[in-house]
Formats: sequence, structure tokens, C-alpha cells
Amino acid sequence: MSSQAFHSFEYNLVDVDRLIQSHGLLKGVGQGRRGLGHVTRSGVVMLCAAWEMYCEQLAVEAATYLSSKVRLPTKLPLAVQKELSKSVKESKHELKPLQLSGGGWKSVHVDHAENLAGWMNAPKSTNVNDLFQKVVGIARLSDCWSIGAAEIDAFVEVRGDIAHRGRHAAYVVIGGLGYYHQQVTATAVETDNAVREYLIANTPGGRNPWRATRSRASR
Repeated sequence: MSSQAFHSFEYNLVDVDRLIQSHGLLKGVGQGRRGLGHVTRSGVVMLCAAWEMYCEQLAVEAATYLSSKVRLPTKLPLAVQKELSKSVKESKHELKPLQLSGGGWKSVHVDHAENLAGWMNAPKSTNVNDLFQKVVGIARLSDCWSIGAAEIDAFVEVRGDIAHRGRHAAYVVIGGLGYYHQQVTATAVETDNAVREYLIANTPGGRNPWRATRSRASR
């Protein structure tokens, strides 16, 4: 079983799959465009939303697992310790430090992960890397992406162009949407497995937080 975040990601991909299928039905036979840019643009937006939600949910899921397996906050990865200390020091709540007592630091850690995930601007490599380093301790998670960070960033920029320019954005052909679907899904699989391996290596007992992840197409 993959992470819960990946299960959610695949569920959200259903809408993208249906848009691709709808495009085929609406296009019919013959050459040339059929004015179906709204379908492919919608597919890009939904696919990017699925990717963004996946990154956010996986960060929180990984942080929750990490806290549940570590006995003391001083056993967390150093980057996470620094981030938690920083968040408590900068809190406007004067009693915030008291929440760290006993096992309270675990809730503080998870709550902070949820807050940071909720504030992630766009799922580009820099933002994803920053989130996972702060809440889990992984440096440069995007290094596990075989297509490279630039490819994911370019895809997110296409989504941004659509969001800001609507019909004036560059036309997205159905083959392009299919390519994005394949590449983003493969990247999510790699991300799931990279985070899994990191958690195994950085928690006592070295147990699997979830089984190795595979896409539906490879099952």
C-alpha cells in the first residue's frame, strides 16, 4: 500500500482521465482543432491541483509518522528541530513554549507542518523542497525526480499561465496533456518512494511507513 497522499492523488487523477476521454469523444474524426482548448486547459489545472494537494498531504503524513516514531524532539532531524524552535520563538502566543512539554511537541510539529503545507504557493521544486526540508528534514527532495526539477517547474508555469490568462494562454494539445499526466504521475511515484526510504532510514526500527509505490499502469 502506498502513502495515503498517493491514494488521494490517484483518486484526483480520475477527473483528469475523464477530461482526456471527453476530448477524444468530442474531437471525433478528421484533422484540425475542434475548439477543445477548454478541455485540455482544464486538464492541466486539475492535474496541477492533484500534484499540489499530493505534495501538501505527503508532507503532513510524513511529519506525522516521523513524530510518532521519535521519542524526543532532539532526535528529530536537525533541520526540523531548527524549524520547530524558530516557529515557537516567532509565535505571537506567549504560552506557545508550554505546548512543547511532555509529548506536546508532536502536536506542535504536525500542526506546523499543516500550516506550512497550507501556505505553499505553487508546487514548484523550490517550494516543495523547502516544505519537506522544514517539516521532515529531507534536503532537495526534487533530486529524486528523474525528469528533473525544471520539467515540473515548467508544467506548473503552464498552469499559472492558464490561471492568469484564461483563453489567452498558450494552446495545450491533447498530446501535451497526456505527456504532463505521465510525467507528473511518475514523479509522484518517485517522491512517494524517496520519502518512504528517508523515513525508514531516519526512524527507530527502520519499519516501512508504507509499501513501495507503483502507478496504476505498472500494477
